[in-house]
Amino acid sequence: MVVGQINWSDLVLVIAVSVVVTWVFNNAEGSVLIVMLLHAMNNTISGSFFSPMFSGADSVRQSWLLAALWWAVAVMVVVATGPEHLSRKHTKQTLTAPESATPTPRVA
Repeated sequence: MVVGQINWSDLVLVIAVSVVVTWVFNNAEGSVLIVMLLHAMNNTISGSFFSPMFSGADSVRQSWLLAALWWAVAVMVVVATGPEHLSRKHTKQTLTAPESATPTPRVA
């Protein structure tokens, strides 16, 4: 691998991880702690534990396998919960005006 070059597997991995982390953040009511723990767990398991076991072509295969695993998780999250849980819903957007309320006329 050339220093400073990004592998395609890393780009594919980042997109899938972004979907999963977004879903976790939104469904944990904006808890950054949960997202930090997820990130630390991923770095510990895939970076510190598995990555040193592989080198050369095996390292490339391991990177693609990790990307495929995260994509499988991302697809399961979207299929199981629906894409509407991937965006934040602000309270202002979800509140609706009561049906009995009528707009007040403007006086010129």
